[in-house]
Amino acid sequence: MRVGWALLAGAALASGAGASTYGMPRTIRCPVGGETFQWPTLASYSRWGALPDGQPIGSAPFPLPIPQCPKNGLPVYDDFDKAAVAKLAPLVASAEFKALRAAGETPRYLTQWLQQRMGAPAIDSAWVLLQASWEAKNRDDPARASRYNAEYVARAASLAGDPLAVHGMAARRVNALRELSRFEEAEAARTALLAVPVTGEGDERREREGWHRYLTSLAAPIARRDAARAPIDLLGRRDQAFRCLGAGREGEPPLTAFERDHCATPELVHEVDGLRKVREAMDAARN
Repeated sequence: MRVGWALLAGAALASGAGASTYGMPRTIRCPVGGETFQWPTLASYSRWGALPDGQPIGSAPFPLPIPQCPKNGLPVYDDFDKAAVAKLAPLVASAEFKALRAAGETPRYLTQWLQQRMGAPAIDSAWVLLQASWEAKNRDDPARASRYNAEYVARAASLAGDPLAVHGMAARRVNALRELSRFEEAEAARTALLAVPVTGEGDERREREGWHRYLTSLAAPIARRDAARAPIDLLGRRDQAFRCLGAGREGEPPLTAFERDHCATPELVHEVDGLRKVREAMDAARN
């Protein structure tokens, strides 16, 4: 479930992206309980792509960590006013919240649980739930990630609000179904969304066209029943080459049969050869 060497170390090299930089830690006061704690300040970071589930690829730990009160576990996901704090206090003190925390639920899973009970729009808490699935995958916790994905699939099926935002959430739902190996449902949902006309102008039209391309790209992995988080043909060309080059290195899994054939295409053979020379030069310089 983890994002491997090919997407982290390799993609950073390929893009020339700088590392994240941190400023002085800031002091956060917990809205419930009043304790204070230190939290690192991320001054800058780079992004150079995204995984099919929407998680950015970049120099920072995505999703960006949410400050969490050490004692009561409250994720400080907003600037809470007095009215919000009054609602939060009994929720954080509840047996249900404590049980979720004791069970190891991720910070964003706790966040969306609170958002639902604080009256946040359903589309907002569903988006945070999708990000919670990234947290679980990054922990290499497939059972939890699958449970979060299943919850997201159920919730995203009935969202209302801005049509473009709902369409994007529905597109991510197709990918979540694929990751759950619910391929027939994924294909049916994908086909239904592709039947929606691409309308609008300017940025709206470009975004709809982007979702159309994304849904089209999911066809092949769904057809071959590929439930991997990052199928090689859904990555950018340079990231594909790093996957080919990095298989078996630093914990990266070996290539599948499909990946071996994909890596043997002339375009990728050329790309991999160039990256190998760069890596060898860097290894030689370090030695």
